[in-house]
Amino acid sequence: MKISQLKNGIFPKPVPICGVIGDSQGALFGQGCWKGGDIKATYGTGSSVMMNTGDEIVISDKLSTSIAWGVKDKVNYVIEGNINFSGAILKWLVDNLKLIESEKDCSDLAKQLSSNEGVYFVPAFTGLASPYWNSKAKAAIVGMSVNTQKAHIVRAAQEAITYQIRDVIEAMKEAFNIDIKSLRADGGATKSEFLMQFQADILGVPVYVNKLEEVSALGSMMLAGLGIKIWHGESEVLNLIKHEKSIYECYGRKRERKIV
Repeated sequence: MKISQLKNGIFPKPVPICGVIGDSQGALFGQGCWKGGDIKATYGTGSSVMMNTGDEIVISDKLSTSIAWGVKDKVNYVIEGNINFSGAILKWLVDNLKLIESEKDCSDLAKQLSSNEGVYFVPAFTGLASPYWNSKAKAAIVGMSVNTQKAHIVRAAQEAITYQIRDVIEAMKEAFNIDIKSLRADGGATKSEFLMQFQADILGVPVYVNKLEEVSALGSMMLAGLGIKIWHGESEVLNLIKHEKSIYECYGRKRERKIV
């Protein structure tokens, strides 16, 4: 990227602008998703699921298409699915229903059950975004019985996050005609071991949880560093990316803890 100069009386010297990137694209870059078919999911208040499509512009009525970044005169494109409610569901359980004292309790509660016993959560508090685009959809908890307990609702809420992510990824696989090999994950809700393991199980691929919750800033720094040639090769930059939590293998495969 060409370096331009910002002249402002606040700074004693001109400040070089070495890289400009959006929030979701920054997370994609910071996760090392640099090739076509690489995919990341950010589990924030809502969720951004983004796939690098390389130099191919992919159009889908279920997803958004935009530029990922341009480096050394080469442009990468992305498809993205945004989800209105993901981590905010867990906050809703704490603040509105007061079912739990903290979002940290979600994983342990969900693990108490061997299944959801037919209880499902549709978190359409503000309608459903990608891939449904139904602004009139309403939230619902269905499948409850006289035996339904707090743990069932907490588990269903976490499962709802993963199902929404999977729906977007299925739309991406259809649009880009590719099978994903893994999912890179970041954001606050990745602290839930149950949620991450369930995500791996229903996708059937490993989920790599980044050491950092906020990977967008890392991606911005990496891009700027490339702009002023702090690093001279991709391998140097990729070494900055750390996944120091569990790598969640899908159900039926060997599960092990690693640092990569």
